[in-house]
Amino acid sequence: MRYEQVEGRRAVLEALRGDREVYELLLAEGMQPGRVLDDIQAAARGRRLAVSYLPRREIERLAISDTHQGVILRVEPYRYASFKAVYRDLEGKDDPFVVLLDSVTDPRNLGSVARTCEAAGVDALLLPRSRSAPVTPAVFHSSSGAVENLAIATIPNLVSVMKELKKLGMWVVGADVSAEKTCFEADLTGPLALVMGSEGEGMHRLVRETCDILVHIPMYGKVSSLNVSVAAAIIIYEALRQRKGL
Repeated sequence: MRYEQVEGRRAVLEALRGDREVYELLLAEGMQPGRVLDDIQAAARGRRLAVSYLPRREIERLAISDTHQGVILRVEPYRYASFKAVYRDLEGKDDPFVVLLDSVTDPRNLGSVARTCEAAGVDALLLPRSRSAPVTPAVFHSSSGAVENLAIATIPNLVSVMKELKKLGMWVVGADVSAEKTCFEADLTGPLALVMGSEGEGMHRLVRETCDILVHIPMYGKVSSLNVSVAAAIIIYEALRQRKGL
């Protein structure tokens, strides 16, 4: 049986609330009760899931991270959404909003971006099948389980998908440090596809050239750029502010 191991209280709770098949919940003996732990145990009971209480040292041995908080859940591997299903869903929306990542290979950055997307109500997160971190338990933990509630699809070619999104009337905006407009000056309302590149390379040339407009985040200190997950959060929430009329 193939399974993934989700660790950490918040991530485990979101996984239990999701649609994936769950196999076993492992809890360290002697943990102090709390709201999240109570919710985990209630969710496990609701799914009739076997719960094993193990000595703390055994949990430490089985854990694959240092942030397990005494809680380990074994689940089926992450289920990606299909791009066809995402596309059909976008067709039925008035102002769809998707985020595409170009060469973001750090699992922690991917998890943080996914968490922001889910919190902001982004419709989907699209990742290239190559040059991208996959959704692993480390990504799940970094997202605090947000990937369980967000449509994430892998796509074979970023440029071709950007062109398909344009056929839906979506405005494709790329984040680039050399852009003339800031994200605060650009119109980010209406159907929107935001493209974020890696910190080191940014977007690939063809990806950049396929964008309808490029925007940057103004910088006033000595550093020249922001972490991609921070930059994505700023632009996503600026788009949300404009779209909500805040």
